Amino acid sequence: MVTNLWPTTEDPGYGSFVEAQMESLRPLGVEYDVVFINGRKSVWNYLRGMGEMRSRLRRQCYDLIHAHFGLSGWVARCQLRRPVVVSFMGDDVLGRPGRGGGMTWAGRFFQVSSFVLARVVRAVIVKTPEMKARLALGTAHVIPNGVDLRLFQPTDQVSARRELGLDISKKFILFPYNPAEVRKRYDLVEAAAKLARREIPELEILPVRGVARRRMPLYMNAADLLVLASLWEGSPNAVKEAMAVNLPVVAVDVGDVAELIGPTEGCSLVRPDTREIASRIVEVCRRGRRTRGREWIARLSIESVARQVVNVYASCIGK
Repeated sequence: MVTNLWPTTEDPGYGSFVEAQMESLRPLGVEYDVVFINGRKSVWNYLRGMGEMRSRLRRQCYDLIHAHFGLSGWVARCQLRRPVVVSFMGDDVLGRPGRGGGMTWAGRFFQVSSFVLARVVRAVIVKTPEMKARLALGTAHVIPNGVDLRLFQPTDQVSARRELGLDISKKFILFPYNPAEVRKRYDLVEAAAKLARREIPELEILPVRGVARRRMPLYMNAADLLVLASLWEGSPNAVKEAMAVNLPVVAVDVGDVAELIGPTEGCSLVRPDTREIASRIVEVCRRGRRTRGREWIARLSIESVARQVVNVYASCIGK
């Protein structure tokens, strides 16, 4: 496996969903090694990744290479000895916005690069039908990341808050992203929270980043709701995890969010409008109940998704 998304000591939550997906394949007979490209530290690490991958191919006989994210896919494709499967993650197909909301040059590069890459590898996995349409590739497999229902389980809110040292009397909006990431629209969530605070004065935003995946259920169980206001998404893992712990979700209609929350009472789609988001926040806080989202999201268990991924592998190696 070649990836630029993988947990590190400095950021144990980074790419943890990729690690979880790969580990879910082991019970199905898949063994894997990882070439991690720390592209955030240096772009030269992509060249080093090519060298490391070639070295491993000389020492070990692999059936295929699975790359996560488009740039990692090009590293995997720099050899012709083994078939390549690429999982596109979202930004690499949909692009990245600037602060004004328009597409950046880097975002355009990702889009063009991924469009070409998808046509020179054995198999392509995307997270949503929208991504498949953007690639204009009828053979792409739509397989969203699964959610680990054994890890993400509903627990007592008060106990979770005590363990995290959070005020029991507060109402918390969970924001499980980097507030500085433009695409996630922390500014919109912050503005909506400020407006909602007129009616719910005890309301606070709980930004969470750099947290190990095993601790994320604590934050989700401690919160009162998750608000997603992104400019665009693929298949947001945070929404699936929130559903798995029965945490109410208020989200704009991006990626496959509408399908993820479905008809679940207590969850809602909103326009990217401050007043509308604030109104839903107030509604959820006053309602004061968890959802039954776990029942709806169970179809995307990590075990179910693992079987789909293994079927893609089998088609690539003729098994």
